[in-house]
Amino acid sequence: MYNNNKVAKAIRIAMMIGAGSALSFSNTALSAEESASEEVERIQVTGSRLKRTDMESASPVTIITAADLKIRGIQDVGQFLQSSAVMSGSPAMTTTNNGGNGSTSVELRGLGSERTLVLINGRRPATSDFQTIPASMINRIEILKDGASATYGADAVAGVVNIITRRDFEGVEFNAQQSNSFDVNENSQTTISLVLGKAFDDGHLVFGVDYVDQEAVYQGDSSVEFLNHPWSVSPWSANAEQDELSFWQNGLIPPNQAGGNVTSIGSGSTPCGQYYMQGRPNQTNATCDGGVAGINDMRDFVNPDDTYNYAPVNFLQTPYKKLNMFVEGSFAYNNNVTFYTETRINKRTSRQELAAVPYDTRYDPAYSGILPDGSDFNGVSKDNYYNPFGEDVTRSRRRMLEGGRSFEQDNVGFQQVIGMEGEFGDGWTYDLNYNYGYNQYSLTEFGQLYGPNLAKAMGPSFKDADGNIVCGTAAAPIAGCVSMNVFGGPGSVTQEMLDYTSAPLSSSGNYTLQTLTGFVGGDIYELPAGALAAGIGFEYREEEAENQVDSGKFMGEVTGNTSKATNGAFDVTSIFTEIRVPLLSDLPGANSVEIPIGIRYDDFELFGSSTTYQLGLEWHVIDGLLIRSTYGTVYRAPTMFDLYAPSGDSYPFTSDPCSTANWGDLTSAQQGNCQADNVPAGGSINVDGQQRSTVGGNANLTPEEGDSLTVGIAYSPDFIEGLGLTLDYWSIELENVIDAVGAGDSLDGCYKGGVASLCNNVTRDSKGEITDISERSENLSAMTAKGIDFEANYTFEALSGEFYLNLSWSHFLERENQVYNASSFMFEMEDLNGQFENDNSYATDKVNFTANYTLDNLNLSYAAYFISGLEYDDLLYYGSTPNNADDPSQGNHMYSVDSIMYHDITASYSFDTGTTISAGVTNLTDEEPIYIEPAQNGNTDESNYRLFGRSWFVRFSQQF
Repeated sequence: MYNNNKVAKAIRIAMMIGAGSALSFSNTALSAEESASEEVERIQVTGSRLKRTDMESASPVTIITAADLKIRGIQDVGQFLQSSAVMSGSPAMTTTNNGGNGSTSVELRGLGSERTLVLINGRRPATSDFQTIPASMINRIEILKDGASATYGADAVAGVVNIITRRDFEGVEFNAQQSNSFDVNENSQTTISLVLGKAFDDGHLVFGVDYVDQEAVYQGDSSVEFLNHPWSVSPWSANAEQDELSFWQNGLIPPNQAGGNVTSIGSGSTPCGQYYMQGRPNQTNATCDGGVAGINDMRDFVNPDDTYNYAPVNFLQTPYKKLNMFVEGSFAYNNNVTFYTETRINKRTSRQELAAVPYDTRYDPAYSGILPDGSDFNGVSKDNYYNPFGEDVTRSRRRMLEGGRSFEQDNVGFQQVIGMEGEFGDGWTYDLNYNYGYNQYSLTEFGQLYGPNLAKAMGPSFKDADGNIVCGTAAAPIAGCVSMNVFGGPGSVTQEMLDYTSAPLSSSGNYTLQTLTGFVGGDIYELPAGALAAGIGFEYREEEAENQVDSGKFMGEVTGNTSKATNGAFDVTSIFTEIRVPLLSDLPGANSVEIPIGIRYDDFELFGSSTTYQLGLEWHVIDGLLIRSTYGTVYRAPTMFDLYAPSGDSYPFTSDPCSTANWGDLTSAQQGNCQADNVPAGGSINVDGQQRSTVGGNANLTPEEGDSLTVGIAYSPDFIEGLGLTLDYWSIELENVIDAVGAGDSLDGCYKGGVASLCNNVTRDSKGEITDISERSENLSAMTAKGIDFEANYTFEALSGEFYLNLSWSHFLERENQVYNASSFMFEMEDLNGQFENDNSYATDKVNFTANYTLDNLNLSYAAYFISGLEYDDLLYYGSTPNNADDPSQGNHMYSVDSIMYHDITASYSFDTGTTISAGVTNLTDEEPIYIEPAQNGNTDESNYRLFGRSWFVRFSQQF
């Protein structure tokens, strides 16, 4: 039997273990005081399968309630979670256009989203995409800030995000919400949800449906200048060194202002064309009127003045429509057996849009011929009717504005859980469940061109007697072919030409997950300090992935990124146990001391076996003061994506260090490295800002291994009612990390640093031109993350109402990774704490603060989000400045990114009719996104910064 003090202490410490937890437990506290004689229900806390009578545990857990989501108008749960203090890095969001796919993920501790395990009611979903998780389904979110491989197996390295659903909802709830931005009114989002719940004598049933429609926003829709221009510090400017020094000292100064230190460096594939021929400068169409060009229309191409500004026509917010449905039910067969089921169905259509196809015959299919010197080329025939030069064009680049370029996803997912749970004996519990998940995707690319037809269309052509332009020669015309005019400027490629050469590309794939899990646990023996509790369980998990790519991509017969299909499967059988040992109780300085222990054995079909463990300490010093700690090993097996992701092309932003533009900056030894790889003296003619690379899975990967440690205190003093404080130190260390070497790092390391292993990633042709750079995943060295978390919650009554304050602060002490060191030209362990590296932000400090005030039916809320400043040392094209020990101002420059703080205010009022009206203004001070020169989506961190200025939402909710 539990007395009032025991119940009060459990609730008081529960209130302080996470943001928002006081909201979810305030009603529990009242009911406990009113019914103290009733037995406290055993509950399961994320991080353990053993049920217990309180929420405090050795592992730090942050709780976010459904009330927190509603008052702030949150529909994109993943985006909201990524803004929380414990998250770091820059995972893909729906604001990720180039490289995104409409999904949303989160990243604990900046260790990569693949090292954060996402669960729904303690079980793995078929996808960790938060777009498949409807906000209306959520009761609370428990964030375990600790490695949990011993409990949940692989992937629980940085921690766990566990979505707990509304299994006990009763009644009818309808919600409609509209949101937008004041300055970017294209950013419209409409949300409608309906939840129905009914309790029966022996069971419960909940049904819900969510629909969200997000409109598209282009970068050009924003008034933020740098979003409308591809501004970078140019190494080719006449004032390059002065511009770099100014940028280091002052940050961004636009080129249209006095002292401008950046240049608009667009794409060399322009609407007016860029044409390469032997023995003359590159040419472009100066008239560019959409007609048939003559030789007098052409002039020398001027770089970067003639480059194409692709920025405004890229999406800043990708559009999507998603429909999520869920059904959960339970039926008590008797006092010891309850059957339950969970069904989730989701469908999402989404779209990304880039600037029109940058058709480039260096990479893309075209006419293949032989030059007079006997060398081959891929470009436009000298006998093509539209070719004004009268000689073979060895490389043709043109922005195909007539066709556009977009990528559309149609994803469907299904998850079904069936299980039984209950109690037997003296408080023993069991759970047996089967979990089946299936996720299917289809991808259609528009705007790409078909190689076999391009070869004919770019080849010889002539005007026949009827005035028609015919492919081939008069002696050998090609029936059905339409000759292509890439020389005339926008409009010269007619619809007939597009119809002949265009090729919508379709790819598809599916992923299947099956798990069978069982666990039984309870009190084994009563020791002097309390009951010895233990449990044992098993799990069998099977995963299978299939990918099919368009035949044109598979054969490399189309423009854009080519790809190869891969399929694979694996299974793992696991046995795990948990033990909780009470050591002391009811002693001075030791109200209770318990040692939780977890051990897990996994037998992987592909990787062999592994044993992980975790040891913990729960030391209740006095009422309200808990000292806690965990230490354990973590293990991450390569995912299906790591192993079997289809290989494909990518075009990362980087330049060839061996190009003519960079040749003069190389030492004689570095020039020798280039020449050893077929680059001619003076450099390659490749001055492109993007290079072709190959990405994809690697079936030879091996698992990551490491350990994690947490040490902390949780304190809820009796003399300040409603106050809860937690302070935790955490450390995660990994070895054999799965990652990929970036294309720029391979190029610099090979040719500037002479690292032979990196030269293996670069392929050049006989002329020394880059044809491919490998960016496939591989096992690298190590990764570490260490820091401190602090949380404070305070609930008190004032002004006739109730206040709830929460402060959550996460401070990085260390975030090391193996990265390329531009000074030593080697890959070394480097502390990324406070840096922007490889398109990821690792802020030293993130702080969340919320203040809620409730007066009868009125609720007012204020929230602040702080992200500390960043630094980076590598500019997109300029590169890094070598270290100069004698004069640091002349080298080793670190470029600064300012810190930022966002402010949100919301209000809601509930009427006696069950109607609630909510409204809010987010980013109240209208903060603009921050310019980061090497960032690849809009020159900013689109995952962490708010892109649309001051915004608003209005929400209508009706309950019956």
